[in-house]
Amino acid sequence: MRLDFLRPLYAGPGGFASVYLDASRTTEDATELVALRWRAARERLTADGADAATVGALEDLVTGQAHSVPGLAAFARDGEVVFATGLPSPPRREISRYAPLPHVMPLLAQWPPQVPRLHVRADRSGGEIVAVRPHDGLTDSSGAGAREDVNGRGWPVHKASVGGWSQARFQRSTEEAWAENAKELAEAVTAAAERCGAEFIVVAGDARARALLLEHLATPLRESAVIVDREVDASSGLLAEVAQHAVQDRVDGETRARLAQFHSQRAAGQAAEGLAATLAALRDGQAAEVFIADDPSSTERAWVGPEPADVAASRQELAERGVASAVPDRADAALVRAAATTGAELRFVPDGEQPPGSGVGALLRYQAPRN
Repeated sequence: MRLDFLRPLYAGPGGFASVYLDASRTTEDATELVALRWRAARERLTADGADAATVGALEDLVTGQAHSVPGLAAFARDGEVVFATGLPSPPRREISRYAPLPHVMPLLAQWPPQVPRLHVRADRSGGEIVAVRPHDGLTDSSGAGAREDVNGRGWPVHKASVGGWSQARFQRSTEEAWAENAKELAEAVTAAAERCGAEFIVVAGDARARALLLEHLATPLRESAVIVDREVDASSGLLAEVAQHAVQDRVDGETRARLAQFHSQRAAGQAAEGLAATLAALRDGQAAEVFIADDPSSTERAWVGPEPADVAASRQELAERGVASAVPDRADAALVRAAATTGAELRFVPDGEQPPGSGVGALLRYQAPRN
């Protein structure tokens, strides 16, 4: 998981209010329930020392009616909401805290993997395309973009029993029209994939139209296709569900491969294991990928300074580097800040896999041996 989208969070001094709220509005009294949950969160933030302007900015967001999401994660400082996003389900735990760093790890653990892709419906007259991009704001958490309809110029698209000597010619014309329309849809799919950087496509629709579309796609797109054997719209929930499973399978497969590399590289000194070693690798800009076992109950602490990479397992480590104003905070919050600002990827250890010691580790960036 790339964390570049979080960098704006850290472009300023600390003192963050972090809120995870069940924002479901599926019952008649939902508005009142959300208001009650927010009231409890507001009281905790105030007790932690959050300033009135920052709490007020979050209140405007939470009580507004512009969003309709099952869960809400929001982070604010200095009277401004810096980042907010919808969650695909209510948060596993409702959290409200005011601390030096934003508490981002629960968001990352619950957020669906963000992989750009296309949802496509193919039919014999063309089809439709929906581009799904990683989102960076308060949305329905799907990231779905505008729908693009493709109306092919080929005609006729329906076979008919006209009888007589012209029957075969009419049938050929229909099949040629299907092929022409599939070619136009393929061109539109290719262009849309290039625009959004799609890593794969999910294709539903008429069976014959799907087959013709795949024939006209270049090999990389064709081989990336996930087929849904249903005639449903490109914006349907079924396609979104299939796509999300496909994304998760891809991400888990990649993580298992990289985790195996981590375990094999420890003896060669190309991996850091444990909290202290991982923080040191991040601090020195040497961590390429950070692996973490999801543990919502973790209370581990780290020390952080004013600069994004000022992280360590002890205050003394930072003092030795000239950081005099270090403060303690959650270790997972420190890991996320350092990873986001040094370009390291974050990977959650899949179920059933052996995590690094103490639940956290890092693959190091390759360094050519010195002569």
